[in-house]
Amino acid sequence: MIVLAIKQGNESQFETSYMVWHSKVYLYFYQKTRSIYMAEELVQLTFIKLWNFRHTLDEALPLEAQLFTIARTTLLDYLKKQANQQRLLKAVKEETPQQVDPSWEFDYLKRIHASLNALPPIRKQVFELNRLEGFSNREIAEKLAISIRTVEKHISLAIKQLKLLR
Repeated sequence: MIVLAIKQGNESQFETSYMVWHSKVYLYFYQKTRSIYMAEELVQLTFIKLWNFRHTLDEALPLEAQLFTIARTTLLDYLKKQANQQRLLKAVKEETPQQVDPSWEFDYLKRIHASLNALPPIRKQVFELNRLEGFSNREIAEKLAISIRTVEKHISLAIKQLKLLR
């Protein structure tokens, strides 16, 4: 009944579900991350995903099971993103000679962000999901509700555009 109400866009049922499950989802994330801040952020992302993808909820399954599935995938997305950021930072540090001015890294990152911001919004999002967060083309296609071929095209065009901006 609750799943059907949320699926149909009933905001009061969603808010009630938030109040009921917030602390359990928070505890799950806190046990995994040991960070109050990250647990709060991940809880918010989980409930945002629940609302945004409510049309995909299965009425035959309990809300709790579906909510914790969303929570688990949210945590995995976060961990992938962290791992890719650490890998990228390590690669940049290994390529940077120790004698180089420390402001170089800041200027380099500033140029990267400026180049990324020059991309059209959807192309930027696809590129960041793929290259910075480590999502596969299939995962991106599912997440953004676009075809895999469209994802491939956006990545290809982003790479070409970024090479021109160098």
